[in-house]
Amino acid sequence: MKTELNCNIVRDMLPLYAENLSSEESNRAIRQHLNQCENCREYFKNMQNPIACPEIPQKEIDYMKKVKQAYKRRTYILVSIIAAVCIVSLGIFLRFFIMGSPVFLGEAPINYKWSYDTQDKIYSIHGTIDKAQTGARVKVYEDKQSNQTIIKVYEVVPSIFFPEDDFSVQIPWNGETDILWQGKYNQQVIMSAQYMNLCISEFKDNQYQNVVDVFDMKAVDSIRHIFENSAEVSDTVLDAAFDEEQYDNYINILLPSISGTYATCVTDESALQEEMPDERIFLYQENGKYYFYKEGQKLKIASEQDTKWIFDYINKK
Repeated sequence: MKTELNCNIVRDMLPLYAENLSSEESNRAIRQHLNQCENCREYFKNMQNPIACPEIPQKEIDYMKKVKQAYKRRTYILVSIIAAVCIVSLGIFLRFFIMGSPVFLGEAPINYKWSYDTQDKIYSIHGTIDKAQTGARVKVYEDKQSNQTIIKVYEVVPSIFFPEDDFSVQIPWNGETDILWQGKYNQQVIMSAQYMNLCISEFKDNQYQNVVDVFDMKAVDSIRHIFENSAEVSDTVLDAAFDEEQYDNYINILLPSISGTYATCVTDESALQEEMPDERIFLYQENGKYYFYKEGQKLKIASEQDTKWIFDYINKK
């Protein structure tokens, strides 16, 4: 049976026929119709011709390229400006809020207290930069090349990172290195073994002889313990210096301080007039017994055992 199709149906099916997507039976019916219908053959021929696209003038193409390039340049410039602003802002933030500027003793209002724990061998500093709207950052490191421990204190703008103007440092220290305060251009030794030496001298034959001058914190603790635990033989505090002319043989012991203060300036005028106390401990013999004499303390008597230990230590040195 022959299948006849009208023009409308054929033209609807021609796209499938052209792509070879219709069935063989439909193809035969379409071919039969095309052989008989001049209009549909012409329609199919036109459908197979490529569609001519309008050409864009070269000038318009060049203009679009220039617009695109200009947009890219503006984008690059904008990104570069934003990046530069971010880098500068980060640099300013780090410079003033994190890094800061190193401060040096005598050049800035710095006050601190220091102490040395002879048992744990820890040197400690607790201080402040006495300046308004100032935070403090501290850095400690070892310079192995020069065998020194360096302390740097930086003045920064107060922030959540460094909100206060105080600083604290704890440094393990056994006297083998010098501890330096490092400024931007200057440095100063603030702790050295020679500052903590035990100094003992003997007055004999009308002259002093230095018998001990050594960094020995164990001996310092022992002598301090002996002195502090010796029995008092007087209720009167010694407010006068030891009368060195009264005795022709005695021992002069100077124990190193294990704490102190540093202040850039002293505002209390009375403190300037106050004389420093005599920290020397005199060990002298009278009526066959040895006594400890120290200004500001009560007279104490030294036991035979303690006296022997002190003289044995001196003789070993």
